[in-house]
Amino acid sequence: MKKNRIILAGSGYLGDNIISLLSEMSHNYLISEISRTKKNRNANINSIQHDIDDSIDLDLDLKGSKIIYMAPPDSSTTGDLRITKFINTISKHKIERFIYISTSGVYGNCDGNKVNELKSTNPITDRAKRRVDAENKLMKYGDKNNVELLILRVPGIYGKNRLPIKRIMNREPLIEKSQSRTTNLIHVEDLSRIVIKSLEITVQRTEIINVSDGTAIKTTEYYEKIYDALGVNLPQYISYEEAKKTYDKKRLSFLNESRVLDTAKMKKMFPGCIKYTKLSDGIKASL
Repeated sequence: MKKNRIILAGSGYLGDNIISLLSEMSHNYLISEISRTKKNRNANINSIQHDIDDSIDLDLDLKGSKIIYMAPPDSSTTGDLRITKFINTISKHKIERFIYISTSGVYGNCDGNKVNELKSTNPITDRAKRRVDAENKLMKYGDKNNVELLILRVPGIYGKNRLPIKRIMNREPLIEKSQSRTTNLIHVEDLSRIVIKSLEITVQRTEIINVSDGTAIKTTEYYEKIYDALGVNLPQYISYEEAKKTYDKKRLSFLNESRVLDTAKMKKMFPGCIKYTKLSDGIKASL
C-alpha cells in the first residue's frame, strides 16, 4: 500500500507533540518535518534542517501530500512574508491538503461575547494581522490550485513546559477577577489529536474551525488553578489599570482582548479529540 506523505513545516513545540502521538499510532504516513534545528528523530521521520524563510527546492515527491504549517509569521511587516515564500515553494507541486495553525486573535476584542467562524476578522495586534494576511493568502492559493484548506483558529496552547511557571515563581500580581479578561485555552495533546484527525476527515474546499477545550475562563482563574496545582500561595491582586503599568508589553497585548470561542463546529468534526475538558486536569498533566 502506498504511503501518504505528510510535511510538518515550521515544526516546533506542537510538531514535537504531533510526532509523539503519531509514533504511538498505527498509520500509513511518510513523515517529513522542516525545522530550523535538526531534530533527533527515529528512522521513520525525515528531519530536514532548513529555515523556511529561505527558498528551498524540496527533494521530495510532494504529489498528493498533506502539509501541516505551524511556523509563526515573520515580524518585519503586518503581512506574512514567510507564508508567501512558502506558497511560492510548493506551488509547482500538486498538494492535496494544507492545514494551517492560525490564532483566535484574528477576531480581536469581542468584549467577552461568543464568536463562531462566521464572524468577520478584526485583528488588533500586529501579530494577529499577520495571521489574517496568511489566511487570506492561503485561501487564494487553495482556490487557484484546488487544494483542500483547513484553518484552525487556535487560542492559548498549554502543556508540559508551557505553563507560566516563571511568572508564578516571581509572584507577579494577578488582575482582580472581576476585571480579568475572558480567554480560551487548549492542551497541546488535544490540539495534536485534532491536527492528526484533520489529515483524514472529509472537508469542504476551505474549512475554518475554532478550536479550544470548550470552556472559556478568566485569565486570573487560569493562574489561580496553576497556583493551586503547585500548592503555592496566591500573590497580590491588582486592578486592570495597575496591570497596564506593571505587565510587560506581550502580556498586556492579551489583556486588551476578551472573547468566548464557539466550538460547536469543532465538536462535530472532531469528536473525542478533547481529553482535557477540565482545565485543572490538563494543568496537572502538564506539571
